[in-house]
Amino acid sequence: MKRFVLVMALCLGLSSAVYAASWSAEDLSQYSRQEIEAMGNKDLPLQIAYWEWVKAEADDRYAEWEPLVLPLRAQKQDLENQIADLQRQINELRAEINRLRGAGVSHLIIEGECLWKIASYHYYYGDGTKWPLIYERNRDMIRDPNLIYAGDHIWVPVPLVSRYTVVAGDYLGKIAGYATVYGDRGRWPELYEGNRGQISNPNLIYPGQVLDVPRSSRSGY
Repeated sequence: MKRFVLVMALCLGLSSAVYAASWSAEDLSQYSRQEIEAMGNKDLPLQIAYWEWVKAEADDRYAEWEPLVLPLRAQKQDLENQIADLQRQINELRAEINRLRGAGVSHLIIEGECLWKIASYHYYYGDGTKWPLIYERNRDMIRDPNLIYAGDHIWVPVPLVSRYTVVAGDYLGKIAGYATVYGDRGRWPELYEGNRGQISNPNLIYPGQVLDVPRSSRSGY
C-alpha cells in the first residue's frame, strides 16, 4: 500500500531534529476535500500529504485512461473527416439543386403561341396546366402571363434529355431541332449515328421508338 511520507525538520537553536510522518492512502481517503480545506493552518503535514495523494490518484487515473483515449481521438478525427466530406457533398447537392432550378432550354416564341401551348408540347411537359413553371422562370421579362410576343426568347425549365420517344410526325431533323434534344436540326446525323443499332434508314423512324441522344464534349452538352 502506498504511504505518503512527509519529512519535517525542526530547528531549535543550533540543534535540529528530523522526524517523518506518514499516512496511507486509506487514511487520507477518510478525509473530504472540504475537511482538508477547512483546516486552515492546522495539520499542514496532513494537508500536504492529502494533496499529494490526490495528485497521485489523478496520475494513476490518467495513466489508466490514456491508452483508451488515444483510439477515441483517432475515431474523432475520422468522424470529423467524414463530416467534412458529407458537408462537401451537401454543398455540391445544394449547388446542383440551385443550378437545376435556374436551368432550362431556350424557346423562341412564334406567332400564335401562349404559355399554355408551349407547356403542352410533348418535348417540354406535355401538359398545358404546367405553364406557371415557365412563367415563374421568366418573371424578369414576362409581366403578364397572357402577354408574350413572337420573336422573344424565353426559358423553359426542363432538362436536356438523354433519351427521346418518337411520336407521329417526327423525323430525325425535327427531333434534333427540339430544344431539349439539340435545338439544331442540322445535328440529326448525331442521332442517326447514336442509334444505328435500330435505325437502318435515317428517313424511316417509327412512333414509339426510343432513341438515345448522344452528348458530345464539342457541343457543350
